[in-house]
Amino acid sequence: MLDDRADKRLAQLCSMRVEQQLDTVLIALHGEFDVTCEEPFCRELASALEEETTALVVDLRELTFMDSVGLRMLVTLNMATSEHGLDYTVICGEGYVRQVLRETGLDGVLPVVDPYGSVHASDSPI
Repeated sequence: MLDDRADKRLAQLCSMRVEQQLDTVLIALHGEFDVTCEEPFCRELASALEEETTALVVDLRELTFMDSVGLRMLVTLNMATSEHGLDYTVICGEGYVRQVLRETGLDGVLPVVDPYGSVHASDSPI
């Protein structure tokens, strides 16, 4: 059963859509993922995850901008999902956000995939 929840506006330029299918929660972010989104994103994330959740997928394909706060949130989610035994996947196409992940080396740390499969880690020393 697919549970679509309405788009939630997190900040002036950021929104998210939450979908739940069985034990998997998909969070699709739109717009700009920056400091203005941090607190509302954390609130929405907490309400989206349920006790039965075993997998979290964060879709970044519709983001046009992400700053260090967005990057920190992705890393924090990586650690939290690992601690709680959840599968975690970050979907990212080509574009600005993919470039940021590549340049910071986080594409080699986070479980990043593109719509067609896994993404090769960058040559970053991180």
